[in-house]
Amino acid sequence: MGLANALGGYVTPRGRENLPAWGAPRRGRYEAWYLTLNAPDQGAAFWLRYTLDAPDHGDPHAELWGHVFDAREPARSFGLRRRWPLAQLELGGERLVRIGDAALAEGRATGALDGAGHELSWDLGFAPSPRALFMMPRGLRGLISGRATNWCVPNPDVRYQGRVTADGRTFDLASAPGQQAHLFGRRHAEAWAWLHCNAFDGDRRAVVEAVCATVALGGSRRDVTLVYVHHAGKDYLGQALPGALRNRSERELPEFRFGFRAGGLAFSGRARGDPAKMLQVAYEDPDGTPSYCCNSELADLSLEIRKGTSAELLVATGTAHLEFGGRDRNEALPVCPLIV
Repeated sequence: MGLANALGGYVTPRGRENLPAWGAPRRGRYEAWYLTLNAPDQGAAFWLRYTLDAPDHGDPHAELWGHVFDAREPARSFGLRRRWPLAQLELGGERLVRIGDAALAEGRATGALDGAGHELSWDLGFAPSPRALFMMPRGLRGLISGRATNWCVPNPDVRYQGRVTADGRTFDLASAPGQQAHLFGRRHAEAWAWLHCNAFDGDRRAVVEAVCATVALGGSRRDVTLVYVHHAGKDYLGQALPGALRNRSERELPEFRFGFRAGGLAFSGRARGDPAKMLQVAYEDPDGTPSYCCNSELADLSLEIRKGTSAELLVATGTAHLEFGGRDRNEALPVCPLIV
């Protein structure tokens, strides 16, 4: 694992990972920063996203997304997207990105949305993680971002403090587990499943980040499964190519299963989301190709870690973040509204 990490640069000391990729909008590109977090004691979770889209045709624009997941009353869950003209976007400086009055900086996120009968606002602080996680090896990142999506996680394991207000309900957060990621490129994967968890039952500390994506490789389409686990003070990577092509995974909404070996251990994970607790979002690649994702921040995860005949089981009940995406809309779930 140590050699694979050294060669690939998957886990690195925090640096410039959150900075805007191009410094200014470039046609045919998109860029997004997102946060996901849980408030388990309050039965809620949140997904927030700051986005820049510069399509092949048409005017560049910014979007702010906010999603609220209610574990106790799923019917009260909702998601909003609001679009702003480029004049309302600011990149770099003291803030990584500003969209209207909303902003994301290292260690703080603010924003507010309203529409479709809902209101949402947030003011969150967090101590940045000391290390960042990359899901692709160093040598492929430039190539990937020019053709598909480059994805990194500058803050894979954080605890949020602050307040979220949703439809008149106030959630005061003192140590809400979650993460913050950054992605940019030209095109989303054809299909994918994504998983994050850093909140396990019994206050057991571990971090899991995993994705299975259908990508074009050598003229054909292949499923690539990338997995990172931090457990007992050590990093375990199921990412180094070509091994990532051999990692086991199955994905079909509402379940994502994966398995890999690293550091003398065998890992086997099963994540499952309740469709009643999912929200669906539609968006477009810069060339206009649509994508849809069904997301829940209230999923369950079981992770078995086996060494020889002994095994350890980590369980997260309702605190895993799980998403299924692709080109086809899920007709069983409504799509969150876009407010222009």
